[in-house]
Amino acid sequence: MRTILKIAALIFGFVPWLSVSLAADFPGREPAFQENFYGAKVLGNHAWIVGYYGTILYSGDRGANWRIQPSGTTRALFNADFVTEEKGWISGSYGSILQTRDGGRTWRAQQTNTTEHLFGIDFIDEKTGWAVGSQGTILSTRDGGLSWTSRSIGDVILNRVSFISPERGWVVGEFGVIYHTKDGGKSWIKQKSPIEVAFASGESRNLFGLIFPDSREGWAFGLDGVILKTRNGEEWHITHPNGAGPDHATSHHLFSAARSDGSLWAVGERGTVLFSPVTKDRWKKAEFSFPPSSLNSVDFGNDGYGLIVGNRGLIFRTLDAGRQWTQVKMASRGAKKGSSRLP
Repeated sequence: MRTILKIAALIFGFVPWLSVSLAADFPGREPAFQENFYGAKVLGNHAWIVGYYGTILYSGDRGANWRIQPSGTTRALFNADFVTEEKGWISGSYGSILQTRDGGRTWRAQQTNTTEHLFGIDFIDEKTGWAVGSQGTILSTRDGGLSWTSRSIGDVILNRVSFISPERGWVVGEFGVIYHTKDGGKSWIKQKSPIEVAFASGESRNLFGLIFPDSREGWAFGLDGVILKTRNGEEWHITHPNGAGPDHATSHHLFSAARSDGSLWAVGERGTVLFSPVTKDRWKKAEFSFPPSSLNSVDFGNDGYGLIVGNRGLIFRTLDAGRQWTQVKMASRGAKKGSSRLP
């Protein structure tokens, strides 16, 4: 079996589970909550963070207070999507999809009939959604996940899925592949990717991040800081073949991207955080000094509220669209159970 870059680390590269409570920020103290976080979803003032060993954290007040939500699983959770403050889904390892109808107070496992790892999930409304993962797996639902239909587009890992309407969507993944559908996923057409390589080449040109801020323009992000862009959803070109920005640090792998107002943000390995105006496509490193750890997900909600999460319990939040970031740290076992409040 071939080595799966980053994916194996997401599933197997972990530190032991710590049964800790959350508490206030203590300057200079490392987070005691040491789990790897893989996904963050921000919707309005609400946010969810998912990670290893079934971890789900929730905040309903722009990240000021955090609470653990019982997931009912010990499987790794990779990605989350919400269409309202009450209704959301999480995808994870071994075919796991969880759903909530009450903002995460309760989570229920949905029947997917697959054991493939599901790395990306996207819902366009309360009924219609897709999940993608290993072995070219693409799941789709038209009833909110009560039933899922599965298909495979081949022996390739799919990392991210993004739909802009019930009909039009894209997936990206291993070897730099890009697929597009115009009929809600009934058929998928491979688009020409400027970085795609064959398995026999032995090269790794994976794409991990995908974002379509509007119906026309989209970006894909991957290994070695490569950034692809499309202006019409059909043709892709390389905007940064060897990493974005003026120095080598920005050639690190990029795992996730999001939009905040008029800017795009991308995060990746070794504490890499980049941003660019949507209209200019000029990428710069964030001025805030992030730890040299893998940053796996970024997302933004309303009025400048955003989150970045990563390995070993790393959580950063911003309330001003990324001009300033604050690290959320976790307290020791002796802290009061239930929630954490930032200063």
